[in-house]
Amino acid sequence: MLVPAASPTLAPENVLERIRQHAGTAYLGGRVDHGDPVAEVAPQAFPALFPAVRDDSDLKLEQLVDVTAVHWPLDEGREFQVLWQFRSLTNNLFARVTARLADGASVASATGTYASALYLEREVFDLFGIRFAGHPNLKRILLPEGYEGHPLRKEYPLEGPTFPEDAHRNDLVGQLDPDDFWADVDEANGT
Repeated sequence: MLVPAASPTLAPENVLERIRQHAGTAYLGGRVDHGDPVAEVAPQAFPALFPAVRDDSDLKLEQLVDVTAVHWPLDEGREFQVLWQFRSLTNNLFARVTARLADGASVASATGTYASALYLEREVFDLFGIRFAGHPNLKRILLPEGYEGHPLRKEYPLEGPTFPEDAHRNDLVGQLDPDDFWADVDEANGT
């Protein structure tokens, strides 16, 4: 039975220190952001880091709460920042670990350690195009197969890949003006 700690068992700075010890030379830095530890780690550290932070008795980061990303298109060679958010119910801890990736690079999947990564990583792949090496079923989860591009990338057009320029004024076949549409609806309703 899981018995959660009433208060955090480690200070945020100590959480960062434990992550630094597990990541070794791949640890690139850390900070405390609004009371939460945020560590930046080189991508090659993740295959060993996931089980290490889960199994470390001082951390016990047994829950992967979220995986997400940010696109920084002007930061060449480091265009993507992937973020993993962990929670320890046992030790009442929270930690965020980030890694910067080049466009087209991949990072290790957390699916071997955290079951929640199965769908979280698919969402990041679908919306950003980031690949997770070792994921057992890395395919789109929100958008249909064959959909062009990845909509959360900054260069993605706001209107979508094939959205007509005047679509806000027309229906799908380009024949209805919005004013005519509502007139037809009113007429059909007898008003």
